[in-house]
Amino acid sequence: MLPLLLTFFYQISNVNANAPAISKDISTGISNSVVSQSNWPDWLNWTIPADINLDLKVSLADLVILAHAYGSKPGDVNWNAAADINNDTRVDLPDLVTMAQSYGWAGSTPSATKLIVSSTTSLYETGVEDTMKTAFQTKFPWITISFLSQGTGAAIQTAMRGDADMIMVHDPTQENTFLVKGYGVNRKIIASNFFIIVGPQNDPANITGMAPLDALKQIKTLGEQGKAIWISRGDGSGTNSKEKNLWAAAGINWTQIRTETSWYKETGQGMTPTLLVANQLGGYTLSDTASYLTNTKNGNIQMTIVVQATKDLLNVYSVIADNPLNANLTKTNFAASMLFIQYLLSDEGQNLLANYGTSTFGAPLFAPFVPLVSTGSNATLLSWIQNYAYIPSNVTECPSTYRYDAGSLYANSWDPP
Repeated sequence: MLPLLLTFFYQISNVNANAPAISKDISTGISNSVVSQSNWPDWLNWTIPADINLDLKVSLADLVILAHAYGSKPGDVNWNAAADINNDTRVDLPDLVTMAQSYGWAGSTPSATKLIVSSTTSLYETGVEDTMKTAFQTKFPWITISFLSQGTGAAIQTAMRGDADMIMVHDPTQENTFLVKGYGVNRKIIASNFFIIVGPQNDPANITGMAPLDALKQIKTLGEQGKAIWISRGDGSGTNSKEKNLWAAAGINWTQIRTETSWYKETGQGMTPTLLVANQLGGYTLSDTASYLTNTKNGNIQMTIVVQATKDLLNVYSVIADNPLNANLTKTNFAASMLFIQYLLSDEGQNLLANYGTSTFGAPLFAPFVPLVSTGSNATLLSWIQNYAYIPSNVTECPSTYRYDAGSLYANSWDPP
């Protein structure tokens, strides 16, 4: 560390001796002689590459980040794409020189703007969106963020109409369609948890401990005998899509059973209302873990988990920015969307997800994705996510065809070109 600091201060002294050669535009944040801007995205044009932590100044805090990543390359434990200032897949002396040339730079706060995120109901109902909003707006106070809580299907439709700037959802199939049809770009996975099947504490269908598909078969059989009730969201949400896929995997015609309304009932609403109906009718339903735990803790329901988390019940959350090149989405706030996506993938954003729920439930409600994929700490879970949520399966979070002005978003070793 000491040699690094000595080199840094030596470079600063050289810069100070030649200060007139350094040209900086404080209003835009662009430095004309520090580093090539060819890979510097337009949505960060209010600052410069050496401002690693995006706090509108190049200071000791940035040097500490660079020092931690010094000597690294993609795949290394301490690799940080943001610290690779000159974008050569190494954090080394040229990056240090660039920071020395920019040291002391300070930019002006960008103009106030608004960001609208259409998202799945589970993120809203658990309260994590409020925590995201507070943390993000503290870091970037010129951006006011608003969340539109909907099922994934409705959230995507909202973005396609241009009524939201980005989506935060949990249905890889619908997300892929959003990309393919030209409405979205720069998809990234942010976190995961699991769905569960919950029901009455006395479990009249006797499915406790069963595999998910076997449990659904038994619920159908007993439902048709008047001995069990299933409550579906029926709202085109990510949870509803997962449920339909599970029925199909069990060899059951979902289109047929939804007409059997004596035992198969649809609420057409979000997760909390659906849990309340299931609780009231003594029925079973599919829920994400976070919504179930939140409603149980709040005393809204008195249900129990009858089918635990398994590979078949994996639940993966992703973010996608609206495509500013789409003629119907030219007014989208792409810059703020990308900044929010980058924030959620940063150490701070991933730690927020890793810790959320711990104080209340004794365990987090969400498992952040970046620590998992960067370290391979749980190879089994990672393989499940890659198989289920990559596009195509086991290939990438986002094919290069659907990336735009992404900066260093895909500069990590786990992101194929």
